[in-house]
Amino acid sequence: MARINNPSDIGYPVAITGIGMVTPLGITTKSCWENLLLGKSGITRITKFDSKNCLTQIGGQLPESYSEWEKIHIPKRMTKQTIKTTRVFRLCAADAIQDSGFKVDSLNPKRCAVVVGTSGASVRSPEDQEAGADKFRIIREMFNAIPARVSLDYGFQGPSFTVSSSSESGACAVARAYDAIRWGKADLVVTGGVDAFLTQNNIERFGKFNLLTVDNAFPEKAIKPFDLHRSGFVLSDGGCALILESVSHALRRNARVYAWITGYGSFTDSGQTALSHEKMAKTLLMALRNSGLRSDQIGHICANGTATIQNDRSETRAIKSVFGDLAPQLLISASKSMLGHMMGASGVTDIAIAALSLHTKKIPPTINYSDPDPECDLNYVPNKMIEVSSLKAAVTQDFGIGGHHCAMVLEKTPWNQKME
Repeated sequence: MARINNPSDIGYPVAITGIGMVTPLGITTKSCWENLLLGKSGITRITKFDSKNCLTQIGGQLPESYSEWEKIHIPKRMTKQTIKTTRVFRLCAADAIQDSGFKVDSLNPKRCAVVVGTSGASVRSPEDQEAGADKFRIIREMFNAIPARVSLDYGFQGPSFTVSSSSESGACAVARAYDAIRWGKADLVVTGGVDAFLTQNNIERFGKFNLLTVDNAFPEKAIKPFDLHRSGFVLSDGGCALILESVSHALRRNARVYAWITGYGSFTDSGQTALSHEKMAKTLLMALRNSGLRSDQIGHICANGTATIQNDRSETRAIKSVFGDLAPQLLISASKSMLGHMMGASGVTDIAIAALSLHTKKIPPTINYSDPDPECDLNYVPNKMIEVSSLKAAVTQDFGIGGHHCAMVLEKTPWNQKME
């Protein structure tokens, strides 16, 4: 049986104390958040490869500032030893650690873990074919390379592993990190998700399932979650890291807490379609039950919002099923309208967005929403961010390809005040 240093932490919320983001909207949390609030789109015509023979010719590329950062901060040998997803997540993790404000040398390394989610589709990407890298193939391409590299960077000796469950990977990694803290296996976890999914091969594969928009003429207006004229999403590169801490660890060092994770629901729609609104609702109800919150205590939902016809309708029906007459009062936003689909990074990015919304009382919009779908008739925070002083709790929803579902509940109320 695992030794538990802080038995009083078991069963209590888990603090989010640090956030690091690298997305098509910026390579820092500050720039990403500011652009999200402004309703800016990170979707452009693809320049990283020749997309002229692809039906979808737009996507979410990382800003040029990321390439410039790599040139300055990543030695050539490190580039040969790692693939892009590892390097992106190392930057996310470093920023999240700095944002959290703890001193690495003050930690017990045996109580620090790293849990990362990725689809794995970035392995052997054409953009990772570095000259002279073949001799490092094993350490470059193994799925555990990302958390292993972060553990090595900071000397962490706790659990270190990769979670891979399609586009749910990042959210699932956060759930595993949450479990590790709640059950006494770690005091602090670096967690998150990353993918470099924007490749010609992936565009061709996803295009066969009619999931991607082909609205190439106006890239920034192409993704329209919940809009009557939505036609799918685009693929994007990106990563996001969170620092999770136990109650005692966060309070002992007087950490700034963005939000508290108080519960999650995880469900696999085994052998069935991922479009089932009943299974989406079941996942959401599971998260609420595990958090101990009532549906009337939730004010904000970070929606999956893939801008596909059936998914958006099913997600809306699931929300109505769970929240009933309260559903029209909810503030629902879809970050994919601005970021595209970052696969393994999308779910954790929405968790970060929910935490930042609770911390700042500002909710990013769903952009490109102009013509309501009669079957998607809720408040999707259209086109302009809003401020809500009374915001106390939020839910994130991640419904992945293959029927992998994850929903997570976050609260703002400080743990020590809530428990008084």
